[in-house]
Amino acid sequence: MQYLEKIKPSYFDLLYPLRKWKILNVRALKEEAEYHGSFSGFYKIISKLEKNLLVDSFINSWSNEKFIYLLPDGIKALGENELSLNINRELRFHDSIVSKVARDFKSYPHIEEVYLDFQTRQEFPLLERVPDCLVTGNLRNPFSMAIEVELTQKSQDRVKKILKTYSDSKVVNQVLYITDKKTILEAYKKYLFELGSVVLKEKFLFLYTKDLAKGKADLLNSPVHFKNHVTSLSELFKMT
Repeated sequence: MQYLEKIKPSYFDLLYPLRKWKILNVRALKEEAEYHGSFSGFYKIISKLEKNLLVDSFINSWSNEKFIYLLPDGIKALGENELSLNINRELRFHDSIVSKVARDFKSYPHIEEVYLDFQTRQEFPLLERVPDCLVTGNLRNPFSMAIEVELTQKSQDRVKKILKTYSDSKVVNQVLYITDKKTILEAYKKYLFELGSVVLKEKFLFLYTKDLAKGKADLLNSPVHFKNHVTSLSELFKMT
């Protein structure tokens, strides 16, 4: 790791937000790092870190955003656990969407804390299933909500097993499925209905937004299917 001698110590500070969010687009990383210089200057720094194999990147072809995540040497340089922050290249598109969703929820009223999967394992060791993201908050009473971002459809048996697990959970109060495909929305609603009284249907919410992959989804005002009617997070959070 001799190349680290070429990197200014202050550059590593710009990577610290990735310890929480795992993967961020360049503008979001600049914002989270509170870098007050120009965007072009920040981009040059990130490019240097990428050239020195501390971070890697990919382009979301839907939104044309460049996403940054830590490589093993970058994780070690920040003193973090490689198993926690390592990004699977096959899942990095999904992880980038989850990170965006998590950051959106962090800004909502009534939300107190947001945990990605690796943080959830640490904070909630008794949780029966680790979701993509878990949020806690207070809306008249404290609550915890598991969030699952579904870009591809799982098998019927697997989904029903997951629904049962969440239904029986003593940790999670609500479960929000977010998808950009109506076929997934309708299939999962059907699976929940078919389970009948085996599950607590009032635990589950299903949100559809066609712009999820584009990074422009309006989660607060997108339709949410909940208790046999359509509402929105804005309405549920009493923000209208």
